[in-house]
Amino acid sequence: MNAEHSALKQIPLQFGKFQQIEFETFLTETKTELLELIRKIASGEETQHLYLWGATATGKSHLLQAACKLAGQAQRQVAYIPLEQIHEFKPEMLHDLGMLNLVCVDSLECVSESIEWQQTLVWLYNELRDNGHSMIIAGNASSANIDLSIEDLRSRLNWGLVFQLDIPSDEQKIVILKQLAKKSGFEFPDEVAQYLIQRVERDLHSLVKILNRIDEYSLAEKRKITVPLVRKMLESSL
Repeated sequence: MNAEHSALKQIPLQFGKFQQIEFETFLTETKTELLELIRKIASGEETQHLYLWGATATGKSHLLQAACKLAGQAQRQVAYIPLEQIHEFKPEMLHDLGMLNLVCVDSLECVSESIEWQQTLVWLYNELRDNGHSMIIAGNASSANIDLSIEDLRSRLNWGLVFQLDIPSDEQKIVILKQLAKKSGFEFPDEVAQYLIQRVERDLHSLVKILNRIDEYSLAEKRKITVPLVRKMLESSL
């Protein structure tokens, strides 16, 4: 069994969900330098270690998963490690990953209470770097402020490049929603997007869930997506 299949078998990554996660559905008006760099890392044009940080719903997981998808399409060996799932597997399961071309580690803050996990991540970082491979880590705070006990891990975050991702504005969220709707094959009119932004929770994760509900609701009702349709849907869910 090759290293790629070994990594995918050992860690519950659910790669199937990456099918709709692409760089094209990330807001391209900002961070173009970062997007291009991650594309090059994923495709093997560059070897680099990155630390991406920002609040919830700033696109960190999106970028990591898009990188994994692109790397897989390029026949490179890759693993995505969602640390919010650490209760499902042990840190020893990372010991075979140092030979992979790219390892993406998501939600670093989830190991703040585990010295064992932090030490294992330092080891993995060192091995990937020694092997000339790449690593992308994402967390919810800067390297100075993220809650870590192992200073060696904190220092590793600054060895490579560091990028902060900002919370998108309402206008940017509308662009993202329209991009996602187009990708899924339906139109999401501007007036409906404005109506939605003004009346529901504005974090992007919640908005994307509601967007999917609107698509399903319009199909069930056999009606176009309009403000009255969305109003009816929202009122029926109260």
